[in-house]
Amino acid sequence: MGDGLLISIISGVTSISVAIITVVVKTWLDIRSAKLKSDLEELIGEEDLGKMIAVNDFIEDMRQRYGFDRVSICQFHNGGKFLNGKSMKKFSMTYEMASPGIEKIKRKYQNVMVSEFPRLFAAMLKTDFMIITTESTEYPDMVREMEVNGIVQSVKVVIRGLRGDILGFISCHNIGNHNKKVSNTLRDNFIDVSNQISGYLIK
Repeated sequence: MGDGLLISIISGVTSISVAIITVVVKTWLDIRSAKLKSDLEELIGEEDLGKMIAVNDFIEDMRQRYGFDRVSICQFHNGGKFLNGKSMKKFSMTYEMASPGIEKIKRKYQNVMVSEFPRLFAAMLKTDFMIITTESTEYPDMVREMEVNGIVQSVKVVIRGLRGDILGFISCHNIGNHNKKVSNTLRDNFIDVSNQISGYLIK
């Protein structure tokens, strides 16, 4: 084997090695960069905290102004996939304000399957506002849940995104014998608050 051929082989192997190393290093850097970006997105910043404070203020004002015992927000999200690849539809309670002495229930309502209350969510596709009491017959699954938590009245207000898609809903609860009449004016005010809250949830 001549020196020229040997040099050529060594040169070729070196070029291939450099190319492989370059690809490996670039891939590693891309993965690291993507992870760093993901980690940064997970960090809680001042803007995030500002939104959380604003939403809490909205629902606490709503609770006090209209005399509810508890006001909360639930948001829809995916929670894994079924074997057929379809996403699991879930919701979680993300905000909650309650009167002094009223139990907070947010921790109980995390990663709840939408299939637990299908009639309720089917109704939300048609209306943005509903009043449910323990006497309601349209939502037996919801009524059972209310009775477990001592809720006698639950006002639901749908929160929609810019395209009309449902992001979640506001729940206003009254406990024990604290039942109140909800007027059409109140209904309009609630939907207005829902639209304002929507602006914070979609950003």
